[in-house]
Amino acid sequence: MRPLLSLLFAAAGLFAAAGAPYQSTGFLTIPPEVKLGPMSAVEVDAKGNIYVLHRGEPGLIKFNAKGQYQKGWGAGMFKVAHGLRVDRAGNVWTTDNGNHVLRQFSSDGQLLRTLGEVGVPGPDQTHFRAPDDVVFASNGDLYVADSGNGRIVRLDREGKFLAQFGKKGKGPGEFATAHGLAIDKKNRVYVADRGNRRVQVLEPTGKFVAEWAGFGNPFGLLVVNQELLVSEGDVNKIFHFALGDGKIVKEWGDPDLLKLPHLMSVDRRGNLYVAEVNGKRVQIFKKAK
Repeated sequence: MRPLLSLLFAAAGLFAAAGAPYQSTGFLTIPPEVKLGPMSAVEVDAKGNIYVLHRGEPGLIKFNAKGQYQKGWGAGMFKVAHGLRVDRAGNVWTTDNGNHVLRQFSSDGQLLRTLGEVGVPGPDQTHFRAPDDVVFASNGDLYVADSGNGRIVRLDREGKFLAQFGKKGKGPGEFATAHGLAIDKKNRVYVADRGNRRVQVLEPTGKFVAEWAGFGNPFGLLVVNQELLVSEGDVNKIFHFALGDGKIVKEWGDPDLLKLPHLMSVDRRGNLYVAEVNGKRVQIFKKAK
């Protein structure tokens, strides 16, 4: 276990249910100078640096690959911090659900770009309404879960509008709340359609492929190898779906182990990082033996 990770284990933190694919190794240690809020998202970049987005101050905090706190930024900037991703160039992207914007930062916290208009929601090509998440295609394009408008917006790497698809509704390609996103090596986009209690699978063009349901409400999504991991914050579980056929192949977790699991990330060693909204923590899991 990393020496700088918290030694404060929940009773269930040392517990690995029979057949569970992961076992808790503890929690990321948040320094006392950070005013902690509900944890929304975590992301590990290609160098192993760990970024955490939470609803406290400062809103965005960075750790090195050893789990050592480096710095924080964005104090007073976020209204409802939500989604966090790092692109291939190492830039940090965030979604601010309450201020209706995406922000791009350098890895050291310099604000590079704001997409949308702070505090001004809208349904057009230059505005968002409560954006929740963002993922990157292999060519650098961005897909944005614009939850308040019930659509997915596609942008180029500079933030120029390219396309949009979806609307509010319950049918194929429609969304109650496009809450979380994931993307695979084929650039298929997975949408956590929270409220409609399903994951929708879409082609890069937005064409509907499949609907995966029957497990509850999806919160966060993450593609790991040939599986889609889905956090279910209502029942505090993680579900694993096979990418090939959408069947549930594993499920694990309970209210003792997970405190409203939200967005997730994985590092190069296969360790899973889970941001827990109610736990106000980032829990780290290693693959079970």
